[in-house]
Amino acid sequence: MTENLPAGVERAVRGFCEDYDRRAREISKGTAPAELIGHYMVLNAKIDRAIASCCEEPFCAAMRADIGNCTGHRTSQMIYLSAGTYKDRKRKTKLAIAKAFHLI
Repeated sequence: MTENLPAGVERAVRGFCEDYDRRAREISKGTAPAELIGHYMVLNAKIDRAIASCCEEPFCAAMRADIGNCTGHRTSQMIYLSAGTYKDRKRKTKLAIAKAFHLI
């Protein structure tokens, strides 16, 4: 798959992944308004499903973090994947997240 995301969509996907942990903490605390917590749950669930459609379960959290932090293969925690495999999965995962949010 060689489809490149538009720059704005790429930044939006990165932002959704970058903010995942903050939303998860707010969900856990449960002190925000119920509607907001529900929205956070939906956002995080969409990301989780999109990543799971491209990566095996042990890789999902690391892939989400890599996308959110703009981490590349050389500095990723997923050193056991070849560079080609890593880049292909990361590209497919970003595309899946963009589709999940109807950005493309």
